[in-house]
Amino acid sequence: MILSIAEDLTNTVTLDSELLAVPDSGMYLNTGVHPSITVDNLLKFLPNVDFTFGAYAGGTTYGKYETSRKKTDLVVDGGIIYQSLVASNVGNTPASSPTQWLVTNIESLRIKSFAFSSQDNAIAKLNLKRRLIDSQYLYNVVEVSENPTITTLPNDYSAWVFEPKGSDYVKFTINEIAFQATTATPQSLYVINQGVLVTTLTLTTNLEGRLEFEDHGYVFSGKGKWIFAVDAQAVLTNGATVDPLKYKGFTVSMATGVGATPQASEYSYSNSNNGLSFNIQAHLDSAVYLNYHLVDYGQYLQAKWELDVLTMFLHNSNNRSSRQERIQLDINMLTAEVKDGKSGGSALAKFNIELKKAFKRLSATFDTQLKDNSKGGGSTLRSV
Repeated sequence: MILSIAEDLTNTVTLDSELLAVPDSGMYLNTGVHPSITVDNLLKFLPNVDFTFGAYAGGTTYGKYETSRKKTDLVVDGGIIYQSLVASNVGNTPASSPTQWLVTNIESLRIKSFAFSSQDNAIAKLNLKRRLIDSQYLYNVVEVSENPTITTLPNDYSAWVFEPKGSDYVKFTINEIAFQATTATPQSLYVINQGVLVTTLTLTTNLEGRLEFEDHGYVFSGKGKWIFAVDAQAVLTNGATVDPLKYKGFTVSMATGVGATPQASEYSYSNSNNGLSFNIQAHLDSAVYLNYHLVDYGQYLQAKWELDVLTMFLHNSNNRSSRQERIQLDINMLTAEVKDGKSGGSALAKFNIELKKAFKRLSATFDTQLKDNSKGGGSTLRSV
């Protein structure tokens, strides 16, 4: 994790090894912050949740929990809770696969969930999102009235290939997909990254091959080529082509594949229309950018965490009647910590200082336009 927890002996439970590991940024969430932010207080004030986990299934593919944030990527096996550490995690028995599974517990997951939320809010506050494509259609219109050619696609598979260029943190969102296959049978779209079948999407088609887009909202990012392949078949085409070098930050090409499965096929590039069309967005992923620059933003993320924790204490979701005894802060003192941006010692004032420093670093190191929300009367933030 970017920032982890220093064991402070206030709690009676042992947190998992990921949460207690030496943080990548060299900074801990609960050191150098308000003294009321202890592990015991966190567990007392974090919202009570009733977690239930599914049993581990050997044939199920699990995702990386830190990325997916899905409860389905947490399992119980032999009475022990495990967290999936990797994507495409299948066939690895948790008890004997320490590189794929982490032994964890409810307390650790409660703190992690809050830490993830605070980190997400901190990233969003920076407005660090440089758009490369904003909801643009990638297709060549093939109207039925134009008497297009019905073409049988060559080889075993036909595909579009997306590949980031010059940046490891391009994130794509495929808003819509259309497939002009001349069949009424739903078709599979295989999503492949570095030879691994990541998922399979279902495409709706019609006998006339009309250009009908359907919503998908599929998000992907990561190193290497991303191949979106369909089985070769009859489609409507009109000889149009795609310029693979048209877009800044990534390339896009068409390809055909030969092989027994889409992920094992050998793909050859082309620029000929294959009936697939997309509406996509592409932007630079700020979370990955921060991971690459932790030495610069560790204090900023820690300040955001401190503000969010004190805000949680103020909201008192578990209705702690002994709040003042436990955290030595009455409601007025808590309110000043999270809402008084002018008092130099308050959590909000410290956060606003770190936010301004973060904006200055970004303007010097990252080629994007940023809106400085730290100016004016300060900010009042809430954890999600």
